[in-house]
Amino acid sequence: MNFRQLVRTVDTSNYYEKMIDPKKLSAQYNPERFHLWKSLHKGPEKESFNMLYSPHYRFLKDSDNKPYYRLQRLYGRNNKWIQDKIEKFIGVFHSIEKEGFKESLMILEKPLVKNIYNDGFEIYEGHHRVACALFLGIKKIPCQVIRRK
Repeated sequence: MNFRQLVRTVDTSNYYEKMIDPKKLSAQYNPERFHLWKSLHKGPEKESFNMLYSPHYRFLKDSDNKPYYRLQRLYGRNNKWIQDKIEKFIGVFHSIEKEGFKESLMILEKPLVKNIYNDGFEIYEGHHRVACALFLGIKKIPCQVIRRK
């Protein structure tokens, strides 16, 4: 089963609500794309999925879209798709900045694929929103924590 198929097996209806420090949330480990993500990682090896070192956070912190743009290109996205995604990302940032979080992030209690970098909460949906929360210094964000068997 490839990663995309594995993601589709997650039962997102089995969750509980919890306010979580965004620093405790890790990026999702996709074994098929890990080498691409890792090529843009700018932090300690053990922090490979720490969102503070992610291209998403660096985009906001440094006003430099090169790492984020390169990640999307490595994932096979075209320029138009990337530009649209960047505009949406900026829109999400401004919305959170002005109004806070309107909806919960979906996170997994444990990583979808076991790995040496993370054994805690893994972002299922919401990487951009976590990067925004970190950049804005938000201490707790609403999450739907998906239970996994």
